Amino acid sequence: MSAPDTDTEKKNVAHRFPIMGMIGVVVFALILLFALVMWISYDGNNPGEDEMKSGVSSGVTEDPLTVEGASEPATE
Repeated sequence: MSAPDTDTEKKNVAHRFPIMGMIGVVVFALILLFALVMWISYDGNNPGEDEMKSGVSSGVTEDPLTVEGASEPATE
């Protein structure tokens, strides 16, 4: 079976604005994605940057060999 009325010109006019809206949403999303990538690149972690600012911590606060009163490491 086929559709009884297939006036494609009329359908093109009817779908023009929704398609333009979808294209607009995709363009807006791409602009936001580009802005996010640029912001992350600009605000990224630089060499020598304080670990607390970057939010990354290694878990080690001090070198145990340089702390006063620390026992000597075992040697083999």
